[in-house]
Amino acid sequence: MNKGIIVVCLVGLIFSGCEDGVDGGSSSSNLLRDEPAILDSVLAISVAEDRPDGITTTFFTELDDRIYLWVLWTHVEGRHVVEVEWFSPDEAEEDPPFRTDKEAFTSATGDQITWFFIESPADGFTTGSWSVEIFLDSLFERRHLFAVE
Repeated sequence: MNKGIIVVCLVGLIFSGCEDGVDGGSSSSNLLRDEPAILDSVLAISVAEDRPDGITTTFFTELDDRIYLWVLWTHVEGRHVVEVEWFSPDEAEEDPPFRTDKEAFTSATGDQITWFFIESPADGFTTGSWSVEIFLDSLFERRHLFAVE
């Protein structure tokens, strides 16, 4: 057998691995230039001077009066509308959100900070798994999952 063929087969075996199953993978993509995007978004216990304070994904019904969502946008020149939908453990998939908020803004620089919050009901937040979805100009951008204990 030709030694070159053996070397090629061995190199292929080394780089492809010995197993037939796929255990992982990766990919990459180029962003569209100047497309609106979220640079960062977090949940927090408050917002002070346009910055999130107490970044967390776990809140406490007896301690936290509000839950904040803070979003840093880029490439958002002009007028845009951000909508957020908060979902509590009480809502089924087909139910309307616990709360919906909209914020319109106009950015001359292309960068913008928006933040939203929900207030605790009189009997406290429902414990369990919550989520909040972020939309820009009616297009889904991101979802955050968080817990209330």
